[in-house]
Amino acid sequence: PTLFTALLLRELKHAATTFVGRKATRAVICAPTHFTDRQRAALRDAATLAGLDAQRILTAPAAAALAHGHGRGMARKRVLVVDLGGGGLGVCVVQVTGDDLEVITTGGDPMVGGLDFDSRIAEALASDLAAQGIPRPEHPLDWGHLRTAAETAKVALSEREQVEVPLSTGTVPPLTRERMEALTADLAQRVTSVVREVLDSNALSPQGLDAVLLVGGQGRTPLVRRRLEESLGVPVRDDVDARGAVALGAALLGHGILLSEGGKPGASVSEVLSAPIGVAERGGTLRRVLERTTRLPAGKTLVIPVTPGPLELALFQGPSPLAAENEYLGRLSLNVERAGEVELHFALTADAALSLEATLPGVRRQPVSLSLEDLDDAAREALVARSPLIGEPEARPGGLLKGLKKLFGRR
Repeated sequence: PTLFTALLLRELKHAATTFVGRKATRAVICAPTHFTDRQRAALRDAATLAGLDAQRILTAPAAAALAHGHGRGMARKRVLVVDLGGGGLGVCVVQVTGDDLEVITTGGDPMVGGLDFDSRIAEALASDLAAQGIPRPEHPLDWGHLRTAAETAKVALSEREQVEVPLSTGTVPPLTRERMEALTADLAQRVTSVVREVLDSNALSPQGLDAVLLVGGQGRTPLVRRRLEESLGVPVRDDVDARGAVALGAALLGHGILLSEGGKPGASVSEVLSAPIGVAERGGTLRRVLERTTRLPAGKTLVIPVTPGPLELALFQGPSPLAAENEYLGRLSLNVERAGEVELHFALTADAALSLEATLPGVRRQPVSLSLEDLDDAAREALVARSPLIGEPEARPGGLLKGLKKLFGRR
């Protein structure tokens, strides 16, 4: 994925250089809200391979909000951004003042996006063909022409009530917007559910929002817009470039960075951590060090009692209390020569890049690095089992809390 992303960035770099007439050397890159530290690091690596210095990894919905607020003279306005792209859903609540943007909270679901809508329509087209005796595709690659036709029809149905769907393998009835909406109703409902979860988890009311933006290619679908308006009870703005807002916001932040280097005021974005970062405890639970919605940049220190010998820690990022259900960030290995306490300092930059420093007994604080080698399940479980951290019994899988729930019949 890193090499593929680097190729895409290199093509974009070439296009920008050709358009502007000057060589592009720096970039602001937008990422989905659910991207972890490891995924963001991969984006930075891809930028380096493409010959670009990634000045900032910006959350995509925040970029869209920045574009919306530009030039409007907004003062402490609270904006909800729903970014429904091809690969996933991102949700962000921000406060906008002029060209300064402060992210309040983020959320989303990487398992629902435009590709899922396309797949539902493609399945329906395959069923229509099967009714005429044309067999359904057996290999995933054979679905390509159906998914392409499904996406084309979906885009057209955003503005029309009915479209013809030309296929090389047969003829199907015209596809109506009504049928498409019936096929994808549960996906649209999932979008609204995630949005409400993000608001509710932060005690935010839809009535406290000054604007609701719907961006991303799939955001042009009338069904999603209607469901959002019905769920929130507030209108969705229709003066937003759903497909270009994120790129425009990234460009505005890039311009703001250049202005600030010259001592002039420019656009700025203050973000929060999208998912907790922590260390695995013996037994498999996660000891959170940096919590979700921590204001960036940030730092925190974890104190670990130690005895002489090797010290190994597994770091994870994600919302689950069980370490293995989260994204594995890497392994930290230290050699402790004296008994005492190890102070492990976690530091996050403005765009959530993680760095670590350790203070060992009798040794001054020094930078340390994670080993990023992939481990199979058995090796990862063994690493977690060697953790010097021990969680509360009721927090462990199969511990006291689980036993009480079983005893009283709670699920």
